Amino acid sequence: MKHLIYGIKYLAKHWILRKDDPLICGLVLHNKCNLQCRHCTIIDRENAHMSFEEAVKVIDSFYSDGGRCLYLEGGEPFIWHDNSHNMEDVVIYAKKKGYYTVVIYTNGMQTLESDADTIFVSVDGLLKTHDYIRGKSFERILTNIERSNHPSLYVNYTINSVNKDDISDFCKYINEVPQIKGTFFYFHTPYYGYDNLNIDLETKNKILNKLIKLKSRYKILNSFPGLRSAMRNDWKKNVDICRVYEDGKYFKCCRENKNGALCNECGYLSYAEIDQTLKLKPGAIISALKYF
Repeated sequence: MKHLIYGIKYLAKHWILRKDDPLICGLVLHNKCNLQCRHCTIIDRENAHMSFEEAVKVIDSFYSDGGRCLYLEGGEPFIWHDNSHNMEDVVIYAKKKGYYTVVIYTNGMQTLESDADTIFVSVDGLLKTHDYIRGKSFERILTNIERSNHPSLYVNYTINSVNKDDISDFCKYINEVPQIKGTFFYFHTPYYGYDNLNIDLETKNKILNKLIKLKSRYKILNSFPGLRSAMRNDWKKNVDICRVYEDGKYFKCCRENKNGALCNECGYLSYAEIDQTLKLKPGAIISALKYF
């Protein structure tokens, strides 16, 4: 109920007072990872490592600004630690502070148990395709998913030129895994420059059309309004209500937007969902309530 009340108040401020309070804060705990994915150069970044004390300060500060949604990311957040503290200490602190939603983004290589409200696991295709993109990890990830008792467990699938033809079979496969409540689809974003994973606009729109058709049969978390907005590419980007904190700095929207230069190529479709929710599209609101 408190989530619903918060959401109603937030939308009222947005539409009546024309005020956009902070909504989501992404906390980059560190840049260490236990995979080396083809689309990611996180392990080549400067070694940003957050202490538990710094995490607490950021959590307190964002809460004071009005934010109630916290995303924990990395690197791989499940392997973060600071002396005797681990990621779960950050989750517990944020929950006690009063955050309504704490979300973890993980590669799924560790045991998937946490007091966080939602866990998103990155799986980029079926076994052969996923392992080509992320290294040999598919079977271990699926084992961890199947052993998990977490009540709000979702998959993130980032569509690229390698895995774009796996989508239908992947949806069918995931539909038979009861622990997975749904799949959220993104597109590869050329954060580090254009490469052979990029997809052209025409192909993206064909894929989005396919997702719209598949949504009625499978557990796809993207909403119809969000998918249609992605086709039009008309969702608001470089938004101030979403922030990312890394190594002593706040970034508007994401760490890699280069002051908006990449926005038109952005494939981070969860922000399309936020945009459609703020526009009071019922499908987007219903989708958001599943994991917020």
